[in-house]
Amino acid sequence: MKMKNAVFEIFRKDVLALGLLATGALCVGLLINQLRDKPLSLVYASKQQRIDSAVARLGTQSQMQLDGVSGPEIIFMEDFVAFTKRKDSIIFDARPEIFHRLGHVPGAYSLSRDEFEKDYQRQRSFIEANRDKTLVVYCADSSCDDGEMVAKALCKMGYRKVLLFKGGWDEWTQKKMPEEKA
Repeated sequence: MKMKNAVFEIFRKDVLALGLLATGALCVGLLINQLRDKPLSLVYASKQQRIDSAVARLGTQSQMQLDGVSGPEIIFMEDFVAFTKRKDSIIFDARPEIFHRLGHVPGAYSLSRDEFEKDYQRQRSFIEANRDKTLVVYCADSSCDDGEMVAKALCKMGYRKVLLFKGGWDEWTQKKMPEEKA
């Protein structure tokens, strides 16, 4: 009986020590997170919620006219090729920047969904100076939602001429179109 009580007491102390250690580690982790430049959210936000928050933080809400904001117009390959050759349009690649560096449509700028706020801030003066131009967004392929999210975010920010090429990089490369690497 004494042996059982001794084993139980050791087990109880070990569990208590483990609980204190886990609590301490959690507290240190939360503190370090709060000291970061961009703390990680403690609550999950979907891709759409994250891009909507980025749009709100960009401070363009005074420019937003959410009444009647429609989504971007969808275009197909022939029209997309024409827009890449025109001087009155700007092409944006909504894929993560690493993919943009590995290859993109000639002249396309990176405006990734993952880093929308950072990418927009970096190019803000250029984009806003060209507000009257047509903005054309593409992503990886027809099943990629990132292009649509970026295009809709631009619409919410007051850009009126926003188009979406759904075929994306996949269709562009299948047609053996020219590409640039960063």
